[in-house]
Amino acid sequence: MDARHSTGADERLAGLVRLARAIADARSLEDLAERACEEARFAFDARSVSLTRIEREHGTARVIVNVGHLSPGEERFPINETYEIATYPMLGLMIDEARPWAMTLDSPERDEAERDLLIRMGAYSALAAPVLAEGRIWGELFATRGADAEPYDDDDLAFAQAFAGMMSAGLAQVEHLARVERMAYQDTLTGLGNRRLVEERLDVALESYRATGAHVTVVMADVNRLKQANDEFGHEAGDRALIAVANALSAATGKVPGAIAARLGGDEFCAVLPGYGLSVGEALASAFLRGSRGAPYGVSVACGLSSTELIPGVITAARLFAMADGAQYAAKRTLADHPVIATPGVTSLDRRAFDRRDGQPGLLAVALTALAGQTGKPPVDRLAAAASALAGALKSTGWVVSRIRDGAAIPVVHSASREGVLVSASVPAPAGADWLKQARSSGTVVLADDEVPLAAVRGADRVVAAGSGDWLVELLCDGEPPPPEAAGVLRAAVGVALGG
Repeated sequence: MDARHSTGADERLAGLVRLARAIADARSLEDLAERACEEARFAFDARSVSLTRIEREHGTARVIVNVGHLSPGEERFPINETYEIATYPMLGLMIDEARPWAMTLDSPERDEAERDLLIRMGAYSALAAPVLAEGRIWGELFATRGADAEPYDDDDLAFAQAFAGMMSAGLAQVEHLARVERMAYQDTLTGLGNRRLVEERLDVALESYRATGAHVTVVMADVNRLKQANDEFGHEAGDRALIAVANALSAATGKVPGAIAARLGGDEFCAVLPGYGLSVGEALASAFLRGSRGAPYGVSVACGLSSTELIPGVITAARLFAMADGAQYAAKRTLADHPVIATPGVTSLDRRAFDRRDGQPGLLAVALTALAGQTGKPPVDRLAAAASALAGALKSTGWVVSRIRDGAAIPVVHSASREGVLVSASVPAPAGADWLKQARSSGTVVLADDEVPLAAVRGADRVVAAGSGDWLVELLCDGEPPPPEAAGVLRAAVGVALGG
């Protein structure tokens, strides 16, 4: 040990023995943290020592305890002292590589944010060591020295690694029950939250939205080419890619206080932003996409988002999720390199609606493409464009767009492909009719021999019908039945065309 240090090797060994005794006596995380940091302050001849816990689901490091000379505003047991991981490169490097580091105010590798932190703390040099739990980064032991002491060196780093290793053993003792409880809300591979955490937090956020009007935004993401990475490089490589994506999402989420990041399972990720609207959600999603561009093995991310800001009135968690999922799948299908914002009325329908197995565009893709060129046009034009596009994809024999007035569906515009057929005839549409209710909620198929006169009047084997408000759209089908998703896609297209 270098003689310039005020503590020799024997004293440091004695410090490790005292730490072992403290670990044996500790009964809580706070107790262990305080005792360990006091020992570390002596062992590292430190001005101050802190223990922080890495919260990947928030993209932050939360301080458990500060000991020694505290800077203005610091507390021994702070209630809410957190640091964004993305803001401090050395902290991010420690998390990624699980190795200690040291720096000074003059170090060329230090970032301005880290320099500013040392200045605020009245320190000249700093040392950090990773604290592990079950083989993964749990937290960081952070020690500082003033300008009147020698900077930390390689000997200090080696001892810091041993010291943090013993702390890791102590965590196994005091954190066991807390870890079991936490695992119920944590994804074991990435350390992010899991589906259970997301669902519970979203329910609480939506309750607050209903009470106060504070918006809630959901970001959904899916990893592209993960299967190829698994097939070509093995599942361990796929796991590394997932962890890299998780780190990017965690870093982006850390910039939005109160937001949480989660892995829902497989290659699906999610962020929930309680109290924030679309602009903040889009900024988070964009930062996530930028951060994930360096993910290994050729994987990338498709990202979509939805928000209570999009839909007035009551909205359920299921619908908010479904809208975000539909948007992210649209991003995935089009290989978008930007977040896709959900369109009201489009949810995560059967994904056959987006893409067919032969690689051709699915029904919903056809409808959305047709509607993309109708911005600013009257509702009847948008409905006609969607109906015409879907009729072509289904090889339908005609289509009709009607306005419902006084219990009747009165055609406004229709195709002229069926000569001699009553495509221009009005049909009964009582407000209380079950078929009309179903057409407005999820779309329906009416057969020629049904009591409803729709198909019989049109002279078709069956009619796919969907409505919203006082509009009704029909696709006239003969021969082979339309695919099961046709009615739902038509209803979604009507919703997009009418904006609800």
